[in-house]
Amino acid sequence: MVYNLTAELFAEWAIGIIVAGIRIYSRCFVDKRGLYWDDVFLILGLIFWTLMTITLYLCTDVYGSNIGLTPETALAIPDNEVPSYRIGSVCGFVAWIAYIVAVWAFKGVLVFLCTRLTMGLWQHRLSVIVGVLCICTFLISLIFDLAMCRPIYKNWQVKPYAGDNCTLRPLNYIVIEVLSIVTDLAVMCVPVPLVVAARIPTTQKIMLVALFCSGIFVMICAILRAYYSVTNINTLATALGWASRECFVSVVIVCAPGIKPLFKRFRWFRTNTSSNGYSNTISHGKMAPSAGWRKHKAKPSSGESQEGIIPPSGAKQDGDADTGIRVTTDVHLELEKTQTSVSGRSHY
Repeated sequence: MVYNLTAELFAEWAIGIIVAGIRIYSRCFVDKRGLYWDDVFLILGLIFWTLMTITLYLCTDVYGSNIGLTPETALAIPDNEVPSYRIGSVCGFVAWIAYIVAVWAFKGVLVFLCTRLTMGLWQHRLSVIVGVLCICTFLISLIFDLAMCRPIYKNWQVKPYAGDNCTLRPLNYIVIEVLSIVTDLAVMCVPVPLVVAARIPTTQKIMLVALFCSGIFVMICAILRAYYSVTNINTLATALGWASRECFVSVVIVCAPGIKPLFKRFRWFRTNTSSNGYSNTISHGKMAPSAGWRKHKAKPSSGESQEGIIPPSGAKQDGDADTGIRVTTDVHLELEKTQTSVSGRSHY
């Protein structure tokens, strides 16, 4: 059967949009917590993934592009077809930018998740460092892509041939993919040790580690994309397919924890306290009594994880080990009673 790049691009995009829609629905209507920064980055990634999918389709199936041309074949293109090739080349240029923004936006979702998971723990500083690294690698990748071919209009120049750096961009596949892989490894280093040390059943621990380590498949996609693109331009369709798979797997990974509230009825997913699995230390102080505070469950603070993928450290479960992460929260309430003497006379 003949490989159809367009079918794969739009099929993976459609499934990814559905998965992301389920996550957002779960967050807003099931868990009723509203949208947070990780959701903003998810939506941003989806927008640019959509842009990448459309521009790749236009570049490969509609207009054509200067990718794969040589000085000889470029001069052989009829003048009346040059505008079409130019439009396709612009789409290819935009697709590169959209790819970079989408991939790093999905990394940002995991960074914000790790930041909430580690709130109140010493690993929180590590998650902040990873976030800074993510920003730096994103800026380096974007600047490298824009500075690779100067002046900028040569990126969509058809005649005369602008050169490999403006069309094939072989260094992009090496530099940008290496930065992406390094960032993925750094992001994985934060949640995996927490899950391993957490006092949860072994089966659940294995599932969570497998979830966070799914980023390895994203790295494999990046490596294969770079390999097929650098070794042989005739496999461009295969390279673009791996780019789409990389975005698709990234969406599934970052959305999986947010879909958890849909499965609260199942015992495997249940938690008893804060949804991030850790009770953050609170600065102790006096809290004024409220008439209805017992009737309403306290809402989690903005710094707390909304994902609910790790059970509370103090909860007793089968298979718990004697060691693990334990963070204790002490909240002191001081109630003041004021007795008021009311005296008066009744006159008849």
